Amino acid sequence: MSIRAVAIALLAAVALAAATAESRQRALLIGVADVPNAELPGIDLDIDNMKKIAAVMGFTPADVKVLFNSQATYANVKQALNTWVRAGVGPEDHVLIYFSGHGTRVPDPDSAGGVDDALVLHDVERVRVQGRATLKNVLLGHELGAALAAIPSRNVLVLVDACHSGSATRELSLGNQRLGVGTGVMKFFSYPEMPSAPAGATRGFKVASGSENYAALSAARDDEFAVGTEQGGLFTLGVVDAIDGAARAGKNPSVAELRTAATAFIAAHTDEQSRHHPVADGNQQLIKGALQLLPLKDGQGPTWQALAALVKQGTPLTVSGSGSDLKVGQEVTLEVAVPREGYLNVVSVDSEDRATVLYPNKYTASNEVKAGAFRFPTPDMDFIVRASEPLGPSLVVAFLTDKKVNLLELGVEGRDAAGRMQQTFTEVSARATRALSVEARNTGFAAGSMTVNVRGAATH
Repeated sequence: MSIRAVAIALLAAVALAAATAESRQRALLIGVADVPNAELPGIDLDIDNMKKIAAVMGFTPADVKVLFNSQATYANVKQALNTWVRAGVGPEDHVLIYFSGHGTRVPDPDSAGGVDDALVLHDVERVRVQGRATLKNVLLGHELGAALAAIPSRNVLVLVDACHSGSATRELSLGNQRLGVGTGVMKFFSYPEMPSAPAGATRGFKVASGSENYAALSAARDDEFAVGTEQGGLFTLGVVDAIDGAARAGKNPSVAELRTAATAFIAAHTDEQSRHHPVADGNQQLIKGALQLLPLKDGQGPTWQALAALVKQGTPLTVSGSGSDLKVGQEVTLEVAVPREGYLNVVSVDSEDRATVLYPNKYTASNEVKAGAFRFPTPDMDFIVRASEPLGPSLVVAFLTDKKVNLLELGVEGRDAAGRMQQTFTEVSARATRALSVEARNTGFAAGSMTVNVRGAATH
């Protein structure tokens, strides 16, 4: 069984099971960025994003185990697969397994010309076995397959943001900067005397037996390379975008629909040369079945909760505005009592957990402010803010930092193909919230919030 096939299966299985109070759910998130001479950007953001997705799928923090960088050794990963994801798990419980890092190929020791897919772990070593160059401390495809088969759950979902095709050329031009970055890297670990890929490999399209306990979704076909960026892996970003959108709309997509949505996301952020296509594998019923997602609404979403928690870490900052009860279309003015000069970011989280950077923005790109009352927007600013749908509560948060943090620069989906801001406001990214989290741990961080309710416009 290939790594790709295994990963896809796990993902689908997890998605299908509905969480119950007595369930023993398990989510194992593995990220490996720190590989000698082959470091990957954005893996920490991938893990942050997948924590959010795990929450949307109904996993609590106690259900989630993260192995990142130095924790993601071969021994630790094997132990987690053999114990953590099995302990107390029953047939109907959810299991989610996610990996972000390098894929690679190694010689099959049982075959003269055979090749095994593998996932590169933190303590990877280059060695020679029977005179052939290979790697030690990588997770082989058949090892992952055996671990999946041993999980008691019939509802396992696997996501793998890595690839098993590539070369020594790692940096890529994405053809646009809609994520705020113009380059990416192959998520493939190449080494001297590495075996060639089997001709015509089509592991992602193998015939399934129908008895698999998993659905898996992996980032790329066998002849393609997955792309990592400073904002995270394109595959992971596509899956996150699809699940977020479905949860906001109250829908329950299938793994097959996730694949379609992730494929479209990747196509929108790459040129033809660096485009890759996610592959689904495993139990076909699980792949076609609906994922059970928690609705993102009315302050219960992970983004709202995360930003509200971040506010509590700063010294108090007073935020006020046009009122706590707004009608759709009503102009909104916000005021922040700035105690000292610094850098101000204002974010709005709507009732469907969509976070948007209000300030700075396309028209006011600099967010350096002086002490005093900061009103936003003022008559001399070239934009206005209006209350808009979705209806319901919205959280407005303001963050003041001594060091420069500009969420406009760190946001996503606010740029055109040339990298220019094309929207007045941009959505918050994991990279942006990570920047605020770092500042919250240091001195010189102030934060405040206000909650408003948006209701329908009056009819006459």
